[in-house]
Amino acid sequence: MFDVGRCRLNEILKEKKMSQVELAEKLGMKKQQINAYANNETTMSYRTAKNIAYQLNVLMEDLYDFIWSEKQ
Repeated sequence: MFDVGRCRLNEILKEKKMSQVELAEKLGMKKQQINAYANNETTMSYRTAKNIAYQLNVLMEDLYDFIWSEKQ
């Protein structure tokens, strides 16, 4: 089973030369919410992850590190 690891949003934004504020504006979200995702304070919903991935032209799976775990 996979567990959700750290969010890679800051790395991706840097690669795309986009700020958290710019992303928030494109999505109609508060910049504080984007910051909370980027700093691992909260995990994105499936819908939010899909919309962020679309705006950044990446796969949803790219937004987080996923960690393999033997537990079920």
